[in-house]
Amino acid sequence: MRLTDDRYRNERGRFELAMRMILHEARTNTISFWTGLSDDRIRKVYDTYFRSPANAVRRRRGKSPTQIAPLIESPQRTLESGVLVYLLHRGGLFCSNGARQPPLRHNIELGQRFCDCYEAYRCVVPDPTLSFEWGWNLLMNIRSGDELGLRHCADCDTFHLTDLLAVPRSACPVCALVPAEAIRSLN
Repeated sequence: MRLTDDRYRNERGRFELAMRMILHEARTNTISFWTGLSDDRIRKVYDTYFRSPANAVRRRRGKSPTQIAPLIESPQRTLESGVLVYLLHRGGLFCSNGARQPPLRHNIELGQRFCDCYEAYRCVVPDPTLSFEWGWNLLMNIRSGDELGLRHCADCDTFHLTDLLAVPRSACPVCALVPAEAIRSLN
């Protein structure tokens, strides 16, 4: 094996992740965060491979979303966001037990896992409403633990996403959407 093989393998991994994220309509700053590619390089990749009408992919502009309210605005949206949180946790993208979080910046392997989780979410949830960028926002907020967190419901014995700063605490979305008899029959 030549010394340069590792360098090219890393470069190829960054390029493949950028291509995959462009297909999910990720913003330039999100792609740069994961891959370490410059904004100019990402735009050139887009222009080269995705600008033609046959391969047209929409490019989103501006900053990535940072608000948490749209992620938990209704019981349905809270459950939908919870599905993605579960997949992200199972994918090793965040720790819920207070352990040290894995670093994300320029981490190609975790970037690929994030894409896997998002794609699985799109397969599992009928008519999903969270875009790739909202999934990114969800990951960053759940990792920081400042505003979003997981809460256990004693009534239905489930965990759900909750706004940690809300007073009063929001109701359990499972209890709000599923009749109590149906929950009792499962237990």
